[in-house]
Amino acid sequence: MALFFIEAVRFDDSGERVAKVRWGKSKGGQVMPPAIVEDPQEVDVQAVLETIANGDEVIPKFHSSNGIILGPKVVGIMYEDGAHGLTTASYDDPGHSLSDLPSF
Repeated sequence: MALFFIEAVRFDDSGERVAKVRWGKSKGGQVMPPAIVEDPQEVDVQAVLETIANGDEVIPKFHSSNGIILGPKVVGIMYEDGAHGLTTASYDDPGHSLSDLPSF
């Protein structure tokens, strides 16, 4: 199992759904300190969903004045119109959802 960090998101035209993410694979599976193997890459939501389906873990990575904070696990969702998207597994941690990440 690999670990990926999402550092930024791009929303679709509605501004409601994530269309792309900027992410990278964790260096050697390390979580602390969270280091990425290569420069972050921009990928479509489908690539993230496939990664999750393959058993890899994806989490948001936030930069704060206190250092790096790792958010809750990213999971796939299905919208009412049948489209697939991304969200975080826990809504109990305000300020650490995908919409709280920087946009690009």
